[in-house]
Amino acid sequence: MMHKSVLLTGFLFLFLSLSTKAQDKIISIHQDTIHCKIVSINNERIVFEQKNKDGSVTGKIMNLSQVAEYSRSSQPAHDSKSSERKLLRSVNVPDNFWCFGLSGGGSTMPWYFDNLQVSNMPDYYAKLKTGFHINASAHYMMDGFWGLGAEYSFFNKSFSGSMPVQYSQSLYIVTQEKYRQYINYVGPSVLFVQQLGLRRKFMLSESFSAGALFIRLENQATYQNVDNSGYTDVANNSLFTGNTFSAKFGLNAEYRVDSKVSVGLGGSYVWALLKKASFESRGSNNHSSSTENEELSPAMDLSRIDYSIVLRYKF
Repeated sequence: MMHKSVLLTGFLFLFLSLSTKAQDKIISIHQDTIHCKIVSINNERIVFEQKNKDGSVTGKIMNLSQVAEYSRSSQPAHDSKSSERKLLRSVNVPDNFWCFGLSGGGSTMPWYFDNLQVSNMPDYYAKLKTGFHINASAHYMMDGFWGLGAEYSFFNKSFSGSMPVQYSQSLYIVTQEKYRQYINYVGPSVLFVQQLGLRRKFMLSESFSAGALFIRLENQATYQNVDNSGYTDVANNSLFTGNTFSAKFGLNAEYRVDSKVSVGLGGSYVWALLKKASFESRGSNNHSSSTENEELSPAMDLSRIDYSIVLRYKF
């Protein structure tokens, strides 16, 4: 009976020893020992699993900067990459940390002329209120929900037109004008991503950014001057420039084509109020004038609404 008890105790001790040795071990820089199963290791982090008291398993991640040493009881299985991806999704860590976005479409600036006297301006000036834009963004995803990065946006509108101007009671002359308008925005950004559905094919993404907006408005006007020698064409070129603080808010609905690419539709609102601007004018008669950082009263509202087709790539 004694021999059976000793033999049983020996088997139990051996089993416990093998079970303990079968576990992986991580020792933190604070000398905490974590018994676990290491799923994967790379240059930045360790992905591992821990058993709970109720028998369930919880996936966790630890940065290598927090690890003093670790040991693995055996070599990882061939499907460790697949196991890692499943575990990363369960703990809300993205498969791909860099997220690049590109979008483009139409834009409208409905408040552009609200504070300006435009009753005598021709209808074609209203074309400055609309145009097209291109947005580009890059974010580093901190986890599967949010990331930090930067955004750039370009808005453009070009058009030309002509209008009759009364020179005398019975004489009208035609003035031709060409406009080119460029608005650039750049600033740091925060991106939030919500994955919808069990298969996570649909996503909602929101972005918030604050930065600087730059406007450049070029105008070339040609009109006829009437004198004793007859009609002569006079050209005048003017340049309007300014910059101001701006904020940008975006919302996109996207469909995941594969693990790295998604497409969708989106919209954004860019807020900007220009309070100071510079102006230059040069004419063919050698006339020129300029002002620097002149106060605008009232301020020019450059806020706009963009509607876009969105392409996003992750790696």
